[in-house]
Amino acid sequence: MKNSSGIVWGGLLIILGLFWLLRSMNLLNIDWDMILPYWSVLLILAGVILVAAGRERGSGSIVALLITFAFLGGVVNKTHQAIDDHGDNWHFGWDDDDNDHEYGYNHDEGDDDRDSDYQRERGKERNRPINGSYKYEMEDFIQKAHFNLEGGAGTFSLNGNTPKLFEADTKSTLVGFLSNTSVNKLDNSATVTLKMEEGDVKIKNGEISNQAKILLNEKPVWNIDLGIGAGKGDFDFSNYKVEKLKVSTGVADMDIRLGDKMPTANVDIEAGVASVTLEIPESVGCEMRMDGALNAKNMDGLHKVGNGFYRSSNFDSASKKVIVHYEGGLTSINIKRY
Repeated sequence: MKNSSGIVWGGLLIILGLFWLLRSMNLLNIDWDMILPYWSVLLILAGVILVAAGRERGSGSIVALLITFAFLGGVVNKTHQAIDDHGDNWHFGWDDDDNDHEYGYNHDEGDDDRDSDYQRERGKERNRPINGSYKYEMEDFIQKAHFNLEGGAGTFSLNGNTPKLFEADTKSTLVGFLSNTSVNKLDNSATVTLKMEEGDVKIKNGEISNQAKILLNEKPVWNIDLGIGAGKGDFDFSNYKVEKLKVSTGVADMDIRLGDKMPTANVDIEAGVASVTLEIPESVGCEMRMDGALNAKNMDGLHKVGNGFYRSSNFDSASKKVIVHYEGGLTSINIKRY
């Protein structure tokens, strides 16, 4: 299994390296618009090899490599269809409704002028920011709280405290946000959810135009789930009692600061193509387990104990601990002690 994994990653790196080398030497000119829609052919080829080769040694690695390229091709093709690139202004759409009239793709004769006018008016509406303010009052019985962020794409920040249970101010050029809070008096808990509406996200002049600034109350013990597809996140949890933190991100730049308010804090991070900085107090013992082959890492104050296993020198003696499990694709992870 280990050799098979090495063949897959090695083959992937060799092929990508040769591609960029030939491209930089102007020896390779590919029209990807013609090729990408046929990514599923790689899956068919992988199936043929499996049927023909059976359990023959080495076939599994080739099949895995083909599936990897099929997956990348499918993602790139879907992204290419979803992004309308106009200079520095990008338009992402994740509503699957095939309503061509909505996006001005109707090419019936005589409708060009009407479609152009419609698009101009729609563009003016899209540039008007949608501002939102969400909050929920703190109640004395709440001892434990869950916060779920379903961010999609945008810039998200959490810094500071509030006497309320939760506050958020949002600003978006297209889609709004939705918030829901539920409480359970039987177990003295509350659950807060903040998520983006389904729709379009606009990147103007290279900047994502969806923003959310969040504040939480410092009294409850928090379980936090952050989901950010693309963009930037800046989260300072140093004043909060964070028992569990889960971070799921695709293409994002994440800065996260933890505190020393809990005996044990468990952190679970899943990242695709991302840069993640995790700040941890020096007084807290830290243990980190890492999965993923293509991760650049900087482990300030952590020492390697085993394969993908790191610990701080004070882990055993520290009264408070942070335990991190990190799984990344093509990422950069930085551990900073403060």
